[in-house]
Amino acid sequence: MSNEARNNLILAMNDPSKVLYSDDFVVIIADQFPKSKHHYLVMPKEDLLDVRSLKKDHIPKLIYMEFKGLEYVMCRTGLTAQDLQVGYHAFTSMNRLHLHVLSKDFCGSDMKLNHQWNSFNTEFFIPTHKIISELQTMGHIVLPPNKKFLHQPLQCNKCDFFVNDIKVLKFHLKSFHNLPPNI
Repeated sequence: MSNEARNNLILAMNDPSKVLYSDDFVVIIADQFPKSKHHYLVMPKEDLLDVRSLKKDHIPKLIYMEFKGLEYVMCRTGLTAQDLQVGYHAFTSMNRLHLHVLSKDFCGSDMKLNHQWNSFNTEFFIPTHKIISELQTMGHIVLPPNKKFLHQPLQCNKCDFFVNDIKVLKFHLKSFHNLPPNI
C-alpha cells in the first residue's frame, strides 16, 4: 500500500461528505470496504497511529469511542450490542487508530477473501475490553504474530464448522444459519 493510501482514513474523517457523526473527540464513517451489512469505523480526533501507540491514559478515550460507535450503529440499524462485533485489528495498513463496529452477519460486499474473514473472527481482532485490560495491567498492548491468525482455517462464527475456503463458508452460513443469500 502506498504512503498516500495509508492516509485515506485521515482524508475521509476530514471530508464532510463521508462523516456520518462527529463531536469534539471522535468521527464516525462507513467503512469504504464493508465486510458486513453494517460496518462503521470510529476514529479519535487525537492523532493516534494504531493500537501500538496506546497508553494507559487513553483508556477513557477507548471507552468513549466504543460507546459512541455502539450508540450510533444501534440507533440507525435497530441492532443490539449483542448483534455487533466491536474491536480493533492487531495490525493495520492505515495511519489512524480506528474501531470497527460491524454486524455479525459478515455478508458485506467486500468479504471475499479468507484473510478478511480471519481478520474479524480470530484473535487478530481485539475487543476493546481486552485492550483496556492489557493497558491496565501492562501499560501497553501485546500483539499476536501477524501471520498466525490470518492464514489459519476459517471457523464459522456461529458453530464449530471449519473450512479452508470463504466460498464454502458462505454457503454454510446461508444453508445452516439463515444468512441472506447475497453473501
